[in-house]
Amino acid sequence: MLLKAGLFLLCLLWALLCLRFYTLISRDNVWQRRFIALGAGLGAGLIYILGSMILTLLRTPSPAEMEREVQQVEDVRVQGR
Repeated sequence: MLLKAGLFLLCLLWALLCLRFYTLISRDNVWQRRFIALGAGLGAGLIYILGSMILTLLRTPSPAEMEREVQQVEDVRVQGR
């Protein structure tokens, strides 16, 4: 949960950085300001999506750890009828 909050904070910092550039651009440069706003939204979305994918990969156990868990389990015998 704390990592998701950190990821959200990173997206917010990206949007604030883009907002800073947005305010520095003159009002006469309408297209420049639109591109910065579009980059802020798409960039924050991509940071969140890629970050959540990386967090999922980091939380999954490695195949070696999964093998150890399987080896510790006792054999299960099934009786036929």
